[in-house]
Amino acid sequence: MFILFLALSNCFSQVSFSGKIVDEKSVVVTGATVALLNMNVTTITNAQGQFTLTAFPGTYWLYVSATGYAAITQQVNISKESSVLTISLQPSFIRLDEVVVSAEKKEELLQTLPLSITALTSRQIKEYRLWNIQELTAIAPTFYSADPGDKRNVSSIRGVTTTSYDPAIATYVDGVNQFNLDTYIPQLFDVERIEVLRGPQGTLYGRNAMGGVVNIITKQPTNYTTGFAEVNIGDHNQQRYIASIRTPLIKDKLFLGIAGMYDKMNGFYTNDF
Repeated sequence: MFILFLALSNCFSQVSFSGKIVDEKSVVVTGATVALLNMNVTTITNAQGQFTLTAFPGTYWLYVSATGYAAITQQVNISKESSVLTISLQPSFIRLDEVVVSAEKKEELLQTLPLSITALTSRQIKEYRLWNIQELTAIAPTFYSADPGDKRNVSSIRGVTTTSYDPAIATYVDGVNQFNLDTYIPQLFDVERIEVLRGPQGTLYGRNAMGGVVNIITKQPTNYTTGFAEVNIGDHNQQRYIASIRTPLIKDKLFLGIAGMYDKMNGFYTNDF
């Protein structure tokens, strides 16, 4: 029994895995995000482009992304004898991102799924300047969303919709279903990824998914302190202020993430009556 216990302890003890991120000219890439899919293990490369992850021995998918570079995934085998891995990134204007989605309740490569999905990364959300779900109408095929006048969204996919309080398009935020129009906040800020799944999704997502699902994943805190602030001012006294901070409280165990937004606009005309 003692020998068996030692053998099991050896098999299930975590080991460290190291690597280095460089570009196509072998120049180190600092501040790159490195994550093990479906393991909630994330780190950032240091000034030398190096990173270290801790996980149980096994085969994983490694996801690497950095500003200005195309995100890539690579299968790695982590063991006590793992060598230092060097991963090369290419500029985003040369190569497209390898998109990771969680449409089937786990992180997978988009091109491996037999589903009709439109996926937008945080970088694309910023480039398109998407402020709310309605603006996905111009990007996601067969998706349409409109404000009926009370600052809530009535959405449809492939023409399937309803104006009742039980929508035909389910909206999930970090895995939590927004069951009706009163519980759904349509604003987009501090978002990591948006997935629009077309067609019935009741098998995986349950009620209110006859037409499809809008899956929103917000940015999660890691072992590094990050944050941002943004100010937008426009016509009709448009004001939009956003602030966010994410930080570890206990490394690898307890994290804190806070994000807030203030948005107002006077409207287009005054009702004198």
